[in-house]
Amino acid sequence: MDDRHLVPQMLAWLSLLLVGVMTQDCEVEGPVTNLRGTFATFDFIVHWNPPETGDHCVSTYQVCYAPTDGSAAETCVFHKADVLYWFSSSVLTPCTEYSVTVSPVDLNNKISHGSSLTMETAPDEVSGFQVTVKTPHALSLSWDLPSEGESCVKSYNLEWCNWTNTRPTVCNFKKVPLPADTSEFHLTELEACTQFTVVLTALGDADQVSPETYFNVHTGVVDSPGPVENIRISYLTSYTFRLAFDPPRENENCVQDYVVCESVTGSVDQTCHTTVKNSRTWINKMKLNPCTNYTVIIKARDHDSVHTDDASITIHTAQDRVVNLRTQEVSTTSIEVVWDNPPPEFFCASDYRLVWCISPGLCNMTTTIVSSDNTDYTITNLLPCTNYAIILYALGPNDVESSNLIITQKTHCE
Repeated sequence: MDDRHLVPQMLAWLSLLLVGVMTQDCEVEGPVTNLRGTFATFDFIVHWNPPETGDHCVSTYQVCYAPTDGSAAETCVFHKADVLYWFSSSVLTPCTEYSVTVSPVDLNNKISHGSSLTMETAPDEVSGFQVTVKTPHALSLSWDLPSEGESCVKSYNLEWCNWTNTRPTVCNFKKVPLPADTSEFHLTELEACTQFTVVLTALGDADQVSPETYFNVHTGVVDSPGPVENIRISYLTSYTFRLAFDPPRENENCVQDYVVCESVTGSVDQTCHTTVKNSRTWINKMKLNPCTNYTVIIKARDHDSVHTDDASITIHTAQDRVVNLRTQEVSTTSIEVVWDNPPPEFFCASDYRLVWCISPGLCNMTTTIVSSDNTDYTITNLLPCTNYAIILYALGPNDVESSNLIITQKTHCE
């Protein structure tokens, strides 16, 4: 065999030999350092520093953990060497002491001595947390105590804060510590008609904190809000309306929401809906007909679900739009348009507004008002051989316009 063919093989053997020698010489001396951890109710995280010597020889870390009372088998996992922390991968048992051991593993897969720590998981979430009595200036709270011998609760933390109308981005909580045998507490000197967030946590022997249990609650009402004010129409067509209104001037902070009831004027049948406290507008929910009177009642409702005095408005929907707008006679300078009215029950037009302009292009509109007694109109003084857009609106009471109809027509050429 040619010696030149032996060179690559010899280099490969030398490389393997060098790796073997380096691997044999690369050992981890000593355990990981500065092992520390944080335990919650159902999991934990541990951090560590590499061994003081031989850390370049670490290929992975072994993390093992188990309850110290032997109630469950030990769990071990291998963790990559360049990440010096680890989250527990399984759900732990609350109020249980666990031992955690972290051991470096060298390039020969040899596991070195480990470093260990022992910690207890936090208590479970407090159960049965509720409001038992609510008044305008106080809240009585209660919760369930854990069974004797089944918990590690050392104390409780009760926190609360109020959200005002000028809601801050951060709620500044007040806090009171409570002994482990406490199952009720009374918050006093509170502001009426105010939303409070109340949070309860349990603390373990090492001040581990349980998951939060909380609720939002409003204190009671001293004086109900007054009626809403200044109801007004902001948009109106044949089939829809939008209202705007102002909140009560009196005790606005006691408003929980608004109840809006719609009905045909004079009818006992009405449909009612609620809208959120911060809303100041209302769009109809019931199906409307043209040329019909509707009554809308808006009532503020306080946090005790008491309704305030009614505030109302009557709305007359717009005339329905005309039917079958078309041209009848066309000349070089005029166009006669005709149309049909909708059924009598939906006809309440007082006038028509007729608009025309050259189309397409910049449209300088010309407008005329046509009496509702007519169903035709002749547009004059037009340009020959020109396209016109013709638009017709029906005007109902208070000059509220219907939706429009649009046609186009070209005048005759000379």
